[in-house]
Amino acid sequence: MGALSDLRRDALVRLMKVGSSRAGVARVGDLEVRVAPGVCHPAPFGGVSFAPLFTAALDGLRDGDRVLDLGTGCGIWALLAARAGGRVTATDLSHVDLTSIAAAATAHGLAAPRLLHGDLFAPVAGERFDRVLFNPPFHFGEPRDDAERAYLGGADGEVVKRFLREVPAHLDEGGRAYVILPAHERAGYQADLSAHRVRDVRSVWLPVLGRVHLLALG
Repeated sequence: MGALSDLRRDALVRLMKVGSSRAGVARVGDLEVRVAPGVCHPAPFGGVSFAPLFTAALDGLRDGDRVLDLGTGCGIWALLAARAGGRVTATDLSHVDLTSIAAAATAHGLAAPRLLHGDLFAPVAGERFDRVLFNPPFHFGEPRDDAERAYLGGADGEVVKRFLREVPAHLDEGGRAYVILPAHERAGYQADLSAHRVRDVRSVWLPVLGRVHLLALG
């Protein structure tokens, strides 16, 4: 079973690295943003994408709600939240170029998200939000370079586990966090998820990843 998991992870790493090595454009409806090299494409499998999960997480968002998009990458989820009326903060690690997100917001007539560099909640210490969005590096494995940090979250899944520990301190009263996890990886985080009230909001099937779930916490 361990060997099979290792083979699956290695295959995923190769596929995701190919996807993140190409620049391009991410589109959800008429909304588009440039995807810089080294950032995971939100539609990595020939147009089959995470978009239904992104939009489901924004149902019921009210004008002016404070939204945090952690590990924003190309920023498409942050821009969708801005279009839905949220006051958006988007963060990512220091090597990720966030300038294209501001440019896309201007091109689409949206309020530009507040863009911050830093690890997880460090850039927003002490702040609380109505919604926290996270499409994390959910695969188990140690990243060997910056590109792999977009999808490998540590040998024991440390990135997702830290998120699950720290997110309650950043939710306002009545706030919710939304995290994306494939069913295969979700099993590895089950003990950490048990500390939360978890609701399955929506799922999609994606090649290689299998069934991928949007989970609401809080």
